This record gives sequence, C-alpha cells and structure tokens, in this order.
Amino acid sequence: MGKWLAISTVLLLCGCSSALEDGYVPRKLGDSDAMRRSYYASPFTPESKVVSTDREQEIDSRRPKPGY
Repeated sequence: MGKWLAISTVLLLCGCSSALEDGYVPRKLGDSDAMRRSYYASPFTPESKVVSTDREQEIDSRRPKPGY
C-alpha cells in the first residue's frame, strides 16, 4: 500500500507546472489595467511602426514598376 502511494505521489508531482510545453505562461486575472494593456501594446509601439514601414518600403522596392 505504501509503495503505491509513494509511486502515485511521485508521478503526480512530476507533471505539475503552470507553463505549457511551448513556453506560454498564463497570466493572472488579477493584473492591473496598465498591465493588461501592456500585453497588447507591443505591436503598436513607435518602434514596431518603424519596422513595419521599413518592411513595406522594402517590398515596394522589389515590385516591378510599370513603364521601366
């Protein structure tokens, strides 16, 4: 009986983790408004806008221009 209890305890403790296999860690629901906004703010920062405009300019420069 004690042997099965010890085995089941070890197996139960080995699989417990709040992170998923791909590294995603769930965020707590009790975060402040500022923290919740910061989760989604990174695509809208000025630095990310510069990167996206640079990417668009590079794509435009690759396109063939009519008449040339």
